[in-house]
Amino acid sequence: MPTKPIVLAMLICDYYYRDVHTGKSILSGTFSSINSAGFPSKHGNCAIYIAMTDVAVSGEAQLVFRKESGSFSMSMPPWVVNPSDNRRAVVEIGGNINGLPLPEEGEYEFVLLWNGMEVARRRLMAVRINMSGEPEPDPLGGYDPAGDYPM
Repeated sequence: MPTKPIVLAMLICDYYYRDVHTGKSILSGTFSSINSAGFPSKHGNCAIYIAMTDVAVSGEAQLVFRKESGSFSMSMPPWVVNPSDNRRAVVEIGGNINGLPLPEEGEYEFVLLWNGMEVARRRLMAVRINMSGEPEPDPLGGYDPAGDYPM
């Protein structure tokens, strides 16, 4: 049976940076929805941060961004991840994505694959807003302005 890591965190944010002197991961502006006046759209700057443990063998971590309906999908370049001497150590990976395409309004997700096996998902909502900044009414009644996911 293939070994897969345990994903402790998977966050979407405005910016990710790894300090070379301290080794600390620096995240700025976490979010779970993107507002746009129209679609198709591109989100100028976003990043993904992933923390995992139980990395027992070297592997390839690949991030796929897709529309939950299946109408759109794109893969990011993979990261090669090597195990630590201590399997309980936390391995952190991440990167910045410039110009994230959002072909249409709705539900998207980042899917993390480990050697081809899905190990985690993180949802992202793309919401159409009018010029005043207020969300457009959802004909299905599923938009919750204070939450992450449709009700």
